[in-house]
Amino acid sequence: MGATIRRLRDSDRSDIVEISRHIWDGHDYLSSVVDKWLHDPNSHFYGTLVDGHVVAVGNLRLIEDGRTGWMEGLRVHPDYRGKGLANDVTRHIIREAERLGVQRLRYTTSTENVASLKIARMAGFSKVLRMAVSWLENPKWITEFGDYPPIRKRSPETICSLLEMSPRIVPHGILIYEWKALDCNCQNLEDIGKTQLFYVAVKEKRVDSFSFGYARKESDQPWWIFTAYATDSYGFLSQLSHNLAIASKHGLNSIICTFETKFEETLKGIDLKSDEHRVTHLVLLEKQMQGPK
Repeated sequence: MGATIRRLRDSDRSDIVEISRHIWDGHDYLSSVVDKWLHDPNSHFYGTLVDGHVVAVGNLRLIEDGRTGWMEGLRVHPDYRGKGLANDVTRHIIREAERLGVQRLRYTTSTENVASLKIARMAGFSKVLRMAVSWLENPKWITEFGDYPPIRKRSPETICSLLEMSPRIVPHGILIYEWKALDCNCQNLEDIGKTQLFYVAVKEKRVDSFSFGYARKESDQPWWIFTAYATDSYGFLSQLSHNLAIASKHGLNSIICTFETKFEETLKGIDLKSDEHRVTHLVLLEKQMQGPK
């Protein structure tokens, strides 16, 4: 099998969409971002060609002023799996990252994705942190906690100032959202705030809990998607309740919540009366780079 890897072009779009069609029963996000990645100057979108067709893809997106290379969209057509193509694309992206002089590479994957974790281990990535992701379809449990500090919408500038006084609330100082990761600093909070809303509860002048989320309505099943952080279970449940109320206000029947694994037992201990409740885990992987040679 003669395979070559090159930068992807507009003419490859149909092959890329065909790969995506076989992922997650056709619900893969790749087809919705392919045009952006093909034309984004910060995206370096590569594919493996066999017999003139793209059969594997992966994107390197430069973020945080080029200091971080974010790896995403690693996909292989089902007819070509088991041939090492994902590993080849990964190594090609690592070499490109070295050429571009990024300080580190990062990506997230599911802890259930054995193949992805194996590739990460072979390529020298280390596990940085682990978070839980919960899907709740039509949850009925919405309770107000009257004795909890009020949860208010805040600007990115305000939440930045508050978090500077409460840095420990964010594990490793890394914000996780939508299976992405950014260092917790003012610039990145501002970037997140362009598409998401922040909700904060303050106790004794420190952040006791906060969340940020947005409504995703373009899919066949609309969701309220958010990440929640808290100092304790009470704060976590308060943020969960608050976001359930927001989802209801937006006419959304289901939520996707990313949260610290220490609150998994808390979530199990309440009856959400949800039609379906699924939990998985994401892991953030990182590789420190040497820079250009």
